[in-house]
Amino acid sequence: MPILTEKELQDIVNKETEAKAKIEEKNLEIRQLYKEKQNVKSQKKGFVASTVILGILFLALLFTVLFQPNLLEINEGVIISDDEVVIKKSVLKNYENKVMELESQDFNYTNPLELKEFYAVQLGAFKKFNTKLSSENYSVVHNANFKDFNLYTLGVFETEAEALKLRNVLKQLNFKDAFVGKYKDGERVESNY
Repeated sequence: MPILTEKELQDIVNKETEAKAKIEEKNLEIRQLYKEKQNVKSQKKGFVASTVILGILFLALLFTVLFQPNLLEINEGVIISDDEVVIKKSVLKNYENKVMELESQDFNYTNPLELKEFYAVQLGAFKKFNTKLSSENYSVVHNANFKDFNLYTLGVFETEAEALKLRNVLKQLNFKDAFVGKYKDGERVESNY
């Protein structure tokens, strides 16, 4: 049986510490990217809503200017001031209906962590090792099952292409066996890469 010297053991411990630090650094980068993506999506929602409202206001102004009826004829000689406009009730009702339609549209974003089905990069599969690696609420490392194996995956992605990007990064970090799998209700259903 080989015997490790104190220096060899210390070298192994140092390599392990460096590897853990690199993994933690990459995990931090992934969390930061996820938060940035969430912020961008929030900003996009606000931008879309603002754009829609501004578009409606612009169309209303354009309609008022281009299709302004002869006010003297409508009001039979009653003079209306410059800051007043006569609008038919049917036109007003159309605007109200369009506003209600826009308000009823669903602009909700689905958090990938709440998906029943997603793609992730599998890091390992073990029969005897079944330990949670992080909190349920804040985890990007997930436990899944496949036959009698406990699977450890990293990331939650709606598309396979997004998961492949992470797999390529992990392979550069010497996770040579990492691959993309599809997961449904906590179970792996297929893997392609």
